[in-house]
Amino acid sequence: MFSPDEFALLIEDLSLLPSISPTTRKLVNRMDEPDVALSEIASLIEEDPGLASRVLKVANSPFYPYSGKVASVREALIRLGLASARAIILATSLFDRIRNLPGVFDLWAHSLSVAITSRRIAVHLRFPMVDEAGVAGLLHDIGKIPYFMFAPELTVQLDRDPDPSLPDHVREKDLFGLSHVEVGARLVTAWRFPLLIRQPIRWHHDPLSSTGEERQIILMVSLANQIAQGFGLEHGELLTEEEGFLRVAGELGLSEPALLFLMKELLVDRDMIRQRAEDFL
Repeated sequence: MFSPDEFALLIEDLSLLPSISPTTRKLVNRMDEPDVALSEIASLIEEDPGLASRVLKVANSPFYPYSGKVASVREALIRLGLASARAIILATSLFDRIRNLPGVFDLWAHSLSVAITSRRIAVHLRFPMVDEAGVAGLLHDIGKIPYFMFAPELTVQLDRDPDPSLPDHVREKDLFGLSHVEVGARLVTAWRFPLLIRQPIRWHHDPLSSTGEERQIILMVSLANQIAQGFGLEHGELLTEEEGFLRVAGELGLSEPALLFLMKELLVDRDMIRQRAEDFL
C-alpha cells in the first residue's frame, strides 16, 4: 500500500507518459503541432497496428450510432476530430496496459455507456458539440486507471464492497490521498486535453459546484454517469429522492419523461454495449 505522498509521485510520473510506446509518443507530440496534416497523423497511427485497431473500433462504436462504418484510419480521424482522437489515443494506451486485470472490463463498459448517454443528452438538448460530450463521457473515469495499475486488488475490493453512505471518490481519497477525479484532472491537464474534456473529468461528481463555459457539458456527463449507474430508475418509475440527480436534470431542462426515455434506452442497449466493450478489449 502506498502512502498518499508516494501515490502522488506515481501520478506525477505517469503524467509524463513513461509507459506509452515510442510511436504513440511521437504521434501525440506531432498532433500538438499547428501545421500537422491529417494524412501524416493517419500514417503514423498505421505504423502501430494495435493503435490503428483501437482508433477504428472507437470510430465504429455505438458512440457514433448513425454515422456508418469507417474502414480507414483517415476516415476515423475525420469522424473523431484530431483533438478528440489525441485524447482517445492517450486514454486507450493506458487502458491497454490494464486490459486483463479484474474489473477493467466493467470500467470500460461503464465508460462506453456514459459516452453514449452523454451524446444522447446532447442530441436531445441540441447541444452544438455532441461529439465532445461523448468523448468527455468516454474518458470521465480516466483517473481510475492508475488505481488499477498501482493497487489493483484494493481497487477491485472498493468496487465489490460499495458503501452506500460513502461515495467511491470519497473512499478513494481516504485510501490514496487523491480521488479519481483529482487523479484524472492532474493527468489530463498535464496531457493538455481540451477544457471541454478536462472539466467534466474533474467535476462530474460535483457538477453543481462547477462554473464557466464548460458547465453544461459537465452537467450532461454527470447526469449520464448517474443514469449509467442506475441512479433514479426502479420498476420503470423515476425516483425523486435523488435530489442532486434531479437538480442536474432540472438545470439542463430535462423533464422526467425525457429522463425515463434516456434511462430505458440505455437499459435496452445494455447487452449491445457490453458486447462492443468486449470487442474493444
